[in-house]
This record gives sequence, C-alpha cells and structure tokens, in this order.
Amino acid sequence: MLVPVESKQIAFCSYDEGESSLYLYYHTGDVAIFSSIGKSDYQSIIDSPNRYDTLMMIMKKSHTDSVNGFGLPGA
Repeated sequence: MLVPVESKQIAFCSYDEGESSLYLYYHTGDVAIFSSIGKSDYQSIIDSPNRYDTLMMIMKKSHTDSVNGFGLPGA
C-alpha cells in the first residue's frame, strides 16, 4: 500500500513487513529502501498528521542506531 507523504521531495512511502524495509518513492521517480525499520515505526508514519516530519525522525533514529554500533560490521 502506498501512503502519501505530502512533501516536496517524497511522494509516497510503503513498507515490506517480510523485509522490515521502508520504501520511499520520490517525485523524481527514484526509490530509496531503508532496512531494519520496525512495523511500529511505519505505523507511526501512517498515523501521523505530518508524515514527512515523522519520516525524518525515524530516519534520524535509524542512522543514530547504526552509528552506535547496531549494524556496523565489527562493532
């Protein structure tokens, strides 16, 4: 299911529960895939009145987890 984001850059997002991956569909036609995103995080995007801000918060959290060693090889 494609969920509208209402952003100048991102048109839609979707989630693959089997892969725990978030897909971002840009107005340019590009698609970005973010792995290790929990279903509860995706649900918070769907429920949010401002999906773009919620997406950015989740992406920042995901990046911070990686920097702290959750997902870095050898960390």
